[in-house]
Amino acid sequence: MNTEPPLSGNEVLKRAEELDALDAILPFDRRDQLAERLTDDDVATLKHLASEGMGDNTMRALASDLAYLESWCSVATGNSLPWPHPKACF
Repeated sequence: MNTEPPLSGNEVLKRAEELDALDAILPFDRRDQLAERLTDDDVATLKHLASEGMGDNTMRALASDLAYLESWCSVATGNSLPWPHPKACF
C-alpha cells in the first residue's frame, strides 16, 4: 500500500499515464484511483511483469480473471474490488 506523501495533480496524472501501459489487465475506469494508491515502484513492477514476466496466454488469462473478479465484487458488494488490498484484511 502507498505510504508516500500525497501527490500533486501533475504527479497523479504522470503515474496514471504510466498505468496506461497496463490497460489490457487493469480496469481503465480505475486508473486514476490506482495512480493515487500505487507507488512508482509498484507501477514499475507491474509494467515489468506485464512486458517481460508473462507470456501472451498468461496475460490474457490474468486480464480475464481480473475482469471476472472486478465484476463479481461489484455485484456482490456494490463496490469496486479493493486494489491493492487493504493490509487489515490479511
